[in-house]
Amino acid sequence: MTGARSRNRQAAEQDLLTAVGRVLARDGFAALGINSVAREAGLDKVLIYRYFAGMDGLLRAFAESTAFWPSLDEIMGEGETDLRMLPVADRWANGLVRYAHTLRRRPLTREVLAWEQVEKNELTEILRRRREKWFDDLLRSFDDDTADRVDRISTALVIAGSIHYLIARSRLHPDFNGLDIDTDDGWSHIEHIIHTMAHRTIS
Repeated sequence: MTGARSRNRQAAEQDLLTAVGRVLARDGFAALGINSVAREAGLDKVLIYRYFAGMDGLLRAFAESTAFWPSLDEIMGEGETDLRMLPVADRWANGLVRYAHTLRRRPLTREVLAWEQVEKNELTEILRRRREKWFDDLLRSFDDDTADRVDRISTALVIAGSIHYLIARSRLHPDFNGLDIDTDDGWSHIEHIIHTMAHRTIS
């Protein structure tokens, strides 16, 4: 029975996390609450308190999930694709291209990035803190302690901000002043530009 209860709990937790994403993507931050998430999941809201100690805990668990944000392994790669095996400029350029690619593969993240630009609330703060911790962990993985580290980070953040904007904009608009931001071909072109910019400015 213990194993069955454990599986049931895991399934319920996953259903609740999935429901957070569905409500958020469909209705936005304003509609997100214990009642709406429980109703979307088809579960009693008491389970949110039992398994997550309330809405804050559920939102933190959502922020930690790879459904919302990529894992470090997705960016770093492994074996021959491990960024740590590359020269500094290639490491940053390829890392930013992978970053854009992994975010774009997550439609829910696109919704969050769009809503985050127009609202500031408890959830956006939880997601912001999660993203900043993730970025700190990524920097430690890069193992870049040279004198130019601060300039590299600042440059990378400006490029990452552009990636966020274009991904968020693609939610409602297929282009940005004629730049295709809504198709795979368009993003292949953008990723080439990202790589070129990063490689030229980060050395």
